[in-house]
Amino acid sequence: MDIASISSRLFWLVRNSMSGAAAGLHLPATVFTRFSDAVAARDAIDQTPPLLDHPQGLCRLRDDVIVDGVGPGRVNWIHPSGDVRVELARHPGSAQFYPVAAIRRAVAPRPRFEHEVVPVGLREANLVVERLHRRLGKVQGHKFAVGLRRVADQELDGVAVCARPVARHLDDGLTAEVRRVAVDPAVTNGCTKLLSAIAKAASAMGYRRLVTYTAEGEGGASLYAAGWDPIGRSAGGHWGSAGRPRKAGPEEGRKVVWAKVLRGEERER
Repeated sequence: MDIASISSRLFWLVRNSMSGAAAGLHLPATVFTRFSDAVAARDAIDQTPPLLDHPQGLCRLRDDVIVDGVGPGRVNWIHPSGDVRVELARHPGSAQFYPVAAIRRAVAPRPRFEHEVVPVGLREANLVVERLHRRLGKVQGHKFAVGLRRVADQELDGVAVCARPVARHLDDGLTAEVRRVAVDPAVTNGCTKLLSAIAKAASAMGYRRLVTYTAEGEGGASLYAAGWDPIGRSAGGHWGSAGRPRKAGPEEGRKVVWAKVLRGEERER
């Protein structure tokens, strides 16, 4: 006698003891070989309507579940005793009963990461910069750019733009400048992720050093976390001259200079 037969006989014994002798129920003479056969015999005398929620909170009617050893399916009937009837995904239209111990709630697969680093073009990066950057606007030119894209809906939540250094004495062909980093404040460690990604990309392209600038009032926590070092302060000044006057912009003034050594040099502290 297998476990299914024992469970079916126990059910009839408990049912008979609870309902009393007036119910006229007796132990069946048939030995059931499958759990579904035992439940089908019970349903012949039990007209209890199905429940919307499982008594143990296991699942709800029409929930997606997984039957251990069988596969995924959908609940289409819940008995007050706790038995669950499942329509298997690989057998549409099927209606098999399974014991509670074999049912697991199906959890929708979640991505390992909420964001992924992707390459982006200058036009797309500038749109994100104008939307998310606190002070500065779009960049005129660039070498490359990377973005932080949400896996769920493929929307960009941040970008980092790398270009030639603005300072002429740094433009040696092996140094690049991170001109913009703009990230949605709701993204945890977004700036650090982009700075690390842009450093890896620049190193793979053969650059030896990266530089960037921050305003004197900014702390630079993301730069520290990404392995950057402050190496001094810029002289500041005004871009305009007598022969070519220009309006003062948000990029002018003294700034903190940061550098990240990618290869061939010692880190400056």
